[in-house]
Amino acid sequence: MNFFDEIKNRKIRKYLAIYISACITTIGLVHLFSFRYQLPTFIFDTLLIFVSFGAISVIIIAWYHGKDGKQKLKLMEYFLHTLIFILATSFTYFVNQKGSVKLLPLNAKTIAVLPFVNMSDSKEDEYFSDGITDDVLTQLSKISELRVISRTSVMKYKETNYTIPEIANELGAGTILEGSVRRIDKKVRITAQLINSSNDEHIWAETFDRNINDIFEVQSEIAKHIASELEAQLAPKEKLLIETKPTNNIDAYAFCLKGRDFASKYTNEDNERAIEFYKKALAIDSNYAFAYACLASAYDQKVRRYMYSNNWRDSAIIMSNKALSLDPNLAEGHSSLAKSYEAKQNYRLAKYHYEKAIRLNPNYYAAIYNLGVVHFNEGSLDNAFKLINQSVLLEPDNVFGFIVMGGIYQKLNCDSLAIIWFKKALEFEPQNLLAHVYLVEQYLLMNNISSAEKYFENLENFSPDWNYTLSLGSKIQLFKQNYSKAKAYLDKAIKSSGNKKEYDYAYILKQMNKKSEAEVILQSEKNDYKNSIKETFNGNGSIEKSLADIFAIEDDNKSSINWLNKAVSKGWFEYKQNLISPYWSGLKNTKEFQNLVTKMQIKVDSLKQILINDESWSGCN
Repeated sequence: MNFFDEIKNRKIRKYLAIYISACITTIGLVHLFSFRYQLPTFIFDTLLIFVSFGAISVIIIAWYHGKDGKQKLKLMEYFLHTLIFILATSFTYFVNQKGSVKLLPLNAKTIAVLPFVNMSDSKEDEYFSDGITDDVLTQLSKISELRVISRTSVMKYKETNYTIPEIANELGAGTILEGSVRRIDKKVRITAQLINSSNDEHIWAETFDRNINDIFEVQSEIAKHIASELEAQLAPKEKLLIETKPTNNIDAYAFCLKGRDFASKYTNEDNERAIEFYKKALAIDSNYAFAYACLASAYDQKVRRYMYSNNWRDSAIIMSNKALSLDPNLAEGHSSLAKSYEAKQNYRLAKYHYEKAIRLNPNYYAAIYNLGVVHFNEGSLDNAFKLINQSVLLEPDNVFGFIVMGGIYQKLNCDSLAIIWFKKALEFEPQNLLAHVYLVEQYLLMNNISSAEKYFENLENFSPDWNYTLSLGSKIQLFKQNYSKAKAYLDKAIKSSGNKKEYDYAYILKQMNKKSEAEVILQSEKNDYKNSIKETFNGNGSIEKSLADIFAIEDDNKSSINWLNKAVSKGWFEYKQNLISPYWSGLKNTKEFQNLVTKMQIKVDSLKQILINDESWSGCN
């Protein structure tokens, strides 16, 4: 008799069928009651484990007692059933200790930190809860395996009625961290919940009741808990950075938080208030490196946003270096120093410090974006594309990221894609002036004057006296050969800004037969640009290209080609500007000019070839 006949004779299949039928009914009833009365999940899990192991016991029973006739229980049966019970019990304990398996979304490691709710009695503590949000976000940003959405992208959801899935969908986040902060005297309570955005269920939640002096430890704990829950490995350097306390003085920390709160409002008055609070923080703790970095950023903003003298930028460099002398691993210190060097066009040092900041904080979206802009200005568009694309993922509604991405496609002659990105910026911010400027320029490069005029009309409506508006108005009229109108725009710009007349003005004068007046301007421009070459740390050939334009206006073809050749050698490759420019009408058919255009085309094609290997590259003909 073979094995299968033995199974049939011992009625094993019959025993199993009856057992399985009974189990299905029992499991169904337990599931129903569990759902109805919200019973603990371990009850259902325990039942499922025991009925699964019970099937083995049923097979043993059938094997020993399935044949006709009465059989006695044997010692082996006692042993086997006891072993099965022990295994089932052990497995149940293991499963319940480990907890239920969390099914995370594929993009679980892309996390958005929503503004923590201020639960304190005083509304004045709003700055404190916002500061805790920023610091928790910053701690998470230091973990390279996570992708952390930027502060600017999440702050708009403060006190809104958006649901978690809606926010996650807009930001492209797989998980959301939300929480609250309550401060009473020297005590603080912080709650934090990590939520699966795909089903709105909690992955992890905890409440921290601590002394206010322990606030930094709480921030570190939250970051480490989240890393653990999302199975993100912490490198030793990342763990060290997360656990490093920025200051031992909680009052200095509070002043710094107030300063950051004012700085984020982006007005000259608020920037001055921010500087006051940073100085108060440093008066208490003179070794507070982060406060020095914040002060450096505020000094830089005085020049960048509020038009103070460049001396403030030197002060920013001093403060940044002070911050880094105290803490060489401070990403914000490297970023603020890089920003000052970038403004001075010292791109080599700017890149070094931006790269250092990003190594210390892989999700530092501002440093990533700014480094992308430096590469863009240098003409290194392959590097610029990767960085700007990364910054857009971290800050999904950064219109300037969209504009620079459009600018990359523009420089690579991907006209339709450039327009898509510029218009995407306008979808988020319909009155963004820079997006309109780029669209006007783009349509002029395409020789689409009517579309250029359409977006120029918007610029005139939004900001009629802005220098860029007036300059573009002149450029459009120049293309239409309406020289008197072109001159009128530039006259208005010069009157309102007090700037001197530049070589585009000289070209217009020359076309209006005012050659001697034009020559005076051109001679002054040549001297200025030649001096600029001596003073510039780096260069992408744009200064040499401007000198080539000036000599082309003067009909000095030999000098013009010579300077254009120097520009191309330094990296200039925007040949479409030369092709559409009226300055070059007398040179476009020369062999020398065509050879230089070919060199520029080869450069563009080589950059496109490099970008083909990037999965985010859309490609263009």
